[in-house]
Amino acid sequence: MEHPTTEDTQPPLQPSSMPEGERQRGNQDWNRWLILLLILVVCLGFVFTNLFQAQNARMLSQQTQNSQVQLVHEQQRETILQNYMNKITDLLVHDQLLTKRKVSDPAKVAADALTRQAFSRMDADRKAELMRFIYQTRLVSNDSVVLNLQDVDISNAHMGQIDIRDTYLVGANMSGSDLHGAVLSDAILTFTNLAGANLSKADLHACDLHNTNLTGANLSGANLRDATGLTADQIAKIRSLRGATMPDGTVHR
Repeated sequence: MEHPTTEDTQPPLQPSSMPEGERQRGNQDWNRWLILLLILVVCLGFVFTNLFQAQNARMLSQQTQNSQVQLVHEQQRETILQNYMNKITDLLVHDQLLTKRKVSDPAKVAADALTRQAFSRMDADRKAELMRFIYQTRLVSNDSVVLNLQDVDISNAHMGQIDIRDTYLVGANMSGSDLHGAVLSDAILTFTNLAGANLSKADLHACDLHNTNLTGANLSGANLRDATGLTADQIAKIRSLRGATMPDGTVHR
């Protein structure tokens, strides 16, 4: 009796469940999907890159435009300042502006209008330049008051360390201005608006503070010796008087 061999006992080989042709087509389909996915990724990357570049271009264009607008405004303000100085100088030389005291005098009327307009169109730094020019030409000196600064907009000006002593600033709007270390001794500040102004270490010796608006002003370290018109109500509204020399010579604590 013959015994079955090992080969006889092995089960017959099963044919592949997927024909070779279908397997190849499946691989081809998968490759196509990979290629499509790769193309999609590349396209999305291209789109996002373009969007990013476009956004950067817009931002750069906006910044350039803003810079150009700012430059134009700077040039306009400088032109206004120079024109004002030239016109006032002309009035001083040819119309003897310093001798004009009557409110109805044409030269004074013109100077007041030019001053009001110029201040309203100046930035913080040029307001200080304008104020220095007015002071140097003695148009607001107490002994030769020509310009009327009542309600003139000198607010938020950068006038730290400025010397405008012995000036007539009645009714001027200097609210929010930086006047730290400024010299305002003997100035007449009646009805002047100094609300929120920085007057730290300013020299206000012998100035007239009748009805001056000092609400929220910083007068720390200021010299108020011999100043007149300062009331308890005004003092209560001042933001700081620390270290200030008061009208009677005492130092505020």
